[in-house]
Amino acid sequence: MELRNDPQSHYALNACIDKYYGSKGLPCLPYGGVQIRTSVIDGQIHEDVYEKVYFVARKYFIKYSIPIDTKNCFAMLSFAIGPNYVPMTWLVTEENESKFRVDNTTEAVVHNLAMLDEYLAGRLI
Repeated sequence: MELRNDPQSHYALNACIDKYYGSKGLPCLPYGGVQIRTSVIDGQIHEDVYEKVYFVARKYFIKYSIPIDTKNCFAMLSFAIGPNYVPMTWLVTEENESKFRVDNTTEAVVHNLAMLDEYLAGRLI
């Protein structure tokens, strides 16, 4: 399913992430609501992405960003390190960056969560 900025897509993102971690027996809770990131260009406000934060396995936070403006933004999984979220592509080698998908589909979300598992297990650097 392609994710957009609408209530059905927000629900689908939550359900997709919940199902992924539920199948592994890990708790995963949405943390807060949907946040819209904007930019100002020539005095006009543009909605770039919406983001959802999740608390996974009672251990760490992840943030998933879905593009609203698909011309300039990509879907992205970020991992919390200290007080900041870091895109997963910054945490792996240049060779492994391409293993993360940037399309805004539920299939890409599941794929990226699996890549996060590989990273956390030390098999993806």
